[in-house]
Amino acid sequence: MIWLESTRRLAGDVLGNGIMRQSQTDSLARTLEVARGYLLICVFYIHAMFGVAIHMGGNAWAVLYQLKLLAPNVAAFFLLSGMAAPALAKKGFKPVLRHSVALLLFALASHILGFAILLAGQGYPSAWDAVKAFARPIVYGVGYSSFVAWFFIALAMARLFAYAFLRSWISFIAISAVLAGLIWLSRKFGMPDNIYEWRNWPAATLFFLIGMRMPHGKAIPNVAALAALVLSVLLSLINRHGLFRTGPCWECDLHFIPQPMIGQFGSIFVYVPQQLFFAVFLIWAAQRSAGMLIGKVGLFFGQASLPILLLHGWVLLTLYPGILAGMPTYETPFLFVGIFSSAIVVHALLYVWLRRPLDWLQVMIFSMSRWGQGRKVPVKRARKPVAG
Repeated sequence: MIWLESTRRLAGDVLGNGIMRQSQTDSLARTLEVARGYLLICVFYIHAMFGVAIHMGGNAWAVLYQLKLLAPNVAAFFLLSGMAAPALAKKGFKPVLRHSVALLLFALASHILGFAILLAGQGYPSAWDAVKAFARPIVYGVGYSSFVAWFFIALAMARLFAYAFLRSWISFIAISAVLAGLIWLSRKFGMPDNIYEWRNWPAATLFFLIGMRMPHGKAIPNVAALAALVLSVLLSLINRHGLFRTGPCWECDLHFIPQPMIGQFGSIFVYVPQQLFFAVFLIWAAQRSAGMLIGKVGLFFGQASLPILLLHGWVLLTLYPGILAGMPTYETPFLFVGIFSSAIVVHALLYVWLRRPLDWLQVMIFSMSRWGQGRKVPVKRARKPVAG
């Protein structure tokens, strides 16, 4: 039949163009850029879904399931970062420290402009309240005005811990013990419970180290990737507190979302394998779709992940609240498709429009991270006297 043959050819073209063979890439750098781009697009959507869930209240059902499936996978950013730094242990301490300082400066920049947005939009009861809202997150490293600053801080610390772990077990254990003591003292004195995002350090460091050890340049079989996706979805749905005590429940704790924070894993023995299965599928998808249109969209965001993540934090404070306020209070497929596609378009347009100041800010941050390093001054050689 003609229609059956046309359908077969169409399916063959789709599968051939990126899913099976033609668009596959063997470049690790390109794979990681596409994968980071896909994750960023998911972050755009996930943050919108949090707002939709609050807006819809008791009418949210599909939203909660989407969050349960998508939100935990943000931790894959740490694994991708580890894959991009397989030779971290061979570097000197200064380059590693400099990169972490740059990430902390990204968090600071995210907070400063985010605070300015909040100050202009909602204000504070008094000048003293404004000063505290600005200064406390900088001092404690938690509670930033931007919702993305936590990731910069957690990644900065994970890189340092991974470096210490790979260079010297003794140093790693000693540093961990000292920091554990400081955290205990801070809690005794009533300080914030998550200073410099310490609750995210263990999972971030673990995934970073696993990423460093993942095989590079090897194509993931299609069957393995699809099996990893199925297992990742199943583990996401059943993961919750008390899983091994009370058993799985598909409809229990819909509001619980596992996160890479101590006390919020659900079951650590489910959370870690779920993340690894998802990472396998994500890398496979990036490999297979790199040459497709969707892969090029992912590449666009992945190549500029740091400035776009900065931009996203400020978009959350400016555009998202107004957009969510005008949404219906019931779920429709069109609503989800509209949010997903519009988030991609809005962030892409804003980045193109603001690319120059964002690039300038990025250059300035990396330049600031090199302050105090010292520069080699070229030694001028004395000229030989010319015989007259």
